[in-house]
Amino acid sequence: MTFVRNAWYVAALPAEVDEGLLSRKLLNDPIVLYRQPDGTCAALLDLCPHRFAPLSMGIIKDGNVQCPYHGLEFDGTGRCVLNPHGSGARPSALDVRSFPVVERDGLIWIWCGEKGAADPNAIPDYSCRISPERRTVGGHAPIDCNYRLLVDNLMDLSHAQFVHRANAQSDAFDRVRREVVVSDGSIQNLMMYPEGSPTTFVAKFLDSGNKPVDLWNDIKWNAVSSMLNFIAFAVSGTPKEQSLNSMGTHIVTPETETTCHYFFGASRNFAVDDPAVDDAFRAWQRQALIQEDKPIVEAVEAMRPVVQRYGLRPAMLACDEAAVRVGREIDRLERAEAA
Repeated sequence: MTFVRNAWYVAALPAEVDEGLLSRKLLNDPIVLYRQPDGTCAALLDLCPHRFAPLSMGIIKDGNVQCPYHGLEFDGTGRCVLNPHGSGARPSALDVRSFPVVERDGLIWIWCGEKGAADPNAIPDYSCRISPERRTVGGHAPIDCNYRLLVDNLMDLSHAQFVHRANAQSDAFDRVRREVVVSDGSIQNLMMYPEGSPTTFVAKFLDSGNKPVDLWNDIKWNAVSSMLNFIAFAVSGTPKEQSLNSMGTHIVTPETETTCHYFFGASRNFAVDDPAVDDAFRAWQRQALIQEDKPIVEAVEAMRPVVQRYGLRPAMLACDEAAVRVGREIDRLERAEAA
């Protein structure tokens, strides 16, 4: 399978790259991430050029990665800085490929394509994750499906009415107002559920006084698989800008053709110092994302051989426009890069 390589993907959360070596497969490449002496993160191909041993099985020595097999050492640029054998010669054949890395907004981004094309300004804005006016909880989960299935799932949040019915089902579902907005580099699916009862989850945080509630559930896609969700709720008639809301991190990084990494988070603008609300959001993420979304998309992935055998194509519904547009844009990026 072809992946778009000239793009920024999330490789890890900062807490995952501590004092050791983190091994992670990204876009079918084995990558090792680690902290350099100044604290910055470096990423190398997890492959010693001598006998192709995984560098992640080695150790960090004096700020460099030492191969576990014959002791070659590499700095954060991939240059071999020590050859303990013979004359100690270090020809360029002993260097390892390195990858551009940017740590920003509580995320570690990696560029797996041509180094000269890596522009940090192209990284989407997730500053909500570190805003002092918000509180963020989140995590990382491996998902056993092609990354595009999870992107489809996230770009069509109407599935919450059925997959997440215990917490997110709305009696205003039949009145949903939907708008798809396409702009340079992004696609948004905007949904508003007017004048309904609070969902089970919303009722935990909003006392509506038995008044109807407006609910917004928007999501914005940036290439290739970075999405920012905006969930807001307020007593009907309240401006959207004055709502209680959460900015949701939903970033999917391909691992292999049939597996991916899911980096998620919720950055709320209310109860920012309340650990009980932290726990409520973590429980929601565990149930909705891991116990409900994960089994669905993995079951769809498992059906792929049957779909291919019968030559089937997905039937289209009114809720599919944003996901279809995103899929076409990823197709376009893949074709452009292949050319």
